Amino acid sequence: MEIHDRSDVLDVRNAVVSNSRFDDVNLSNTRFHNVDLSAAAVVEDANLSNALFSNVNLSNLNIENAEVAGMMINGIRLSDLFQAYETAQTARGN
Repeated sequence: MEIHDRSDVLDVRNAVVSNSRFDDVNLSNTRFHNVDLSAAAVVEDANLSNALFSNVNLSNLNIENAEVAGMMINGIRLSDLFQAYETAQTARGN
């Protein structure tokens, strides 16, 4: 199935769309529930600002070149976690 140059609302349920490609697609205000993105090749040039991830498995997730201002993990600002890490490293002489 191909959808090109369209503006539609999709309601996708109980579907397998693995090996699909999304390029230059606006998914703002979209809700994802019970979605498996494991082994997704690349999520690149994505704007995830103001998104909420809840009950997600992020094990072995690699984030590179990301803007993380204001990002929180379990209610703790990422900048505070980085600061605590740097303080601990300095205290240990690393």
